[in-house]
Amino acid sequence: MTEFYYSPRTGEHIATATPADWMGVTLLPPPAHDRATQSAFFRDGSWVVETALPPQPQTPQSVTMRQARLALLSAGLLAAVNAAIAAMPGVAGEAARIEWEYAQTVERDSPLVAGLTAALNLTQTQIDDLFALAATL
Repeated sequence: MTEFYYSPRTGEHIATATPADWMGVTLLPPPAHDRATQSAFFRDGSWVVETALPPQPQTPQSVTMRQARLALLSAGLLAAVNAAIAAMPGVAGEAARIEWEYAQTVERDSPLVAGLTAALNLTQTQIDDLFALAATL
């Protein structure tokens, strides 16, 4: 009888002709599956095939000011951002202008980004898209 091996920790099928002592073993063959996009897992006495999810791109948490400005320019938002920063009142407005003018990076979770998100009525997805674009520039 043919034996089939799996990881006792994850249940993932291990295709090997030389099993290690630590591997789980079963006589049930794993179902046919595309090893490039799927994995077989031995769970609760039977095999389950799961399709791998494509990796989700990470939204950059920081970009350079140059990258940020180029992304805003590309999205047609640079003039609106400049106007929104110029219109911010009080100490918070002055801090935003200093940061916009002199910071070398823009942080995704900064008060400046939060203020501009609200002032320009942008969604979090739009901000993520801008940061993702900026990281490529």
